[in-house]
Amino acid sequence: MSTDLQWLLIRKNSSFIVKRDASVGQVFSKENGNLRNIHSHKFSGLANAKTVHIGDSGNGIQIVSRKQKASPHAVSRATTKDLIRARTGSRRAHGIAASVASKKAGRPDLRTAALARVSALLAAQKEPKELPAKKSRSKKTKAAPASATRKSKASAGGDDDDDLPDLV
Repeated sequence: MSTDLQWLLIRKNSSFIVKRDASVGQVFSKENGNLRNIHSHKFSGLANAKTVHIGDSGNGIQIVSRKQKASPHAVSRATTKDLIRARTGSRRAHGIAASVASKKAGRPDLRTAALARVSALLAAQKEPKELPAKKSRSKKTKAAPASATRKSKASAGGDDDDDLPDLV
C-alpha cells in the first residue's frame, strides 16, 4: 500500500492525534517516528516507510531508523538503533543525528527536525547549574552587618578587655 493511501486512511482516525485547544489551530500527533509531533504526512511515523525516531534512553539518546532495503514484512530486523552516550558532546551528537537522518534513513528533509529533537533532549538531560547567592548592591545591606557587630559588642558588656586574661 502506498504511503499516500496510508495517510488518507489514518489522517482523520488515529489514536495518536492530540487536539488540545481549538484556538491554536494546529493538530499534534504523538506516535513514534514523528520528530516534530505535528500531524502531517511529512512527519508521520505511521504513514511513511522511511522513519526516524529520536528518544531518550537511560544512558543517552537513542536513534531508531528503518533500513532502506528492508522487507516491508520485517519489523524488528528492519530497524537499526544508534545510541549517543550521555557524555558525548553536543557537536558530535548533532553530527550523528544529521547523518542518520539524511543518509542512513534516507530522509534528508528531516535533518533539521532531527537536530532540533537532539538539541531539546540534550538540554533536558543537562543538570542545571547552581547559581551563587546574589550579592546585594545596596548601601543599607552592605552597612548592616558591620553595624550589627558593633551593637552586639556594645551590648555584651562594653569593654573589649573581658576577652583578655588577667596578668596581675
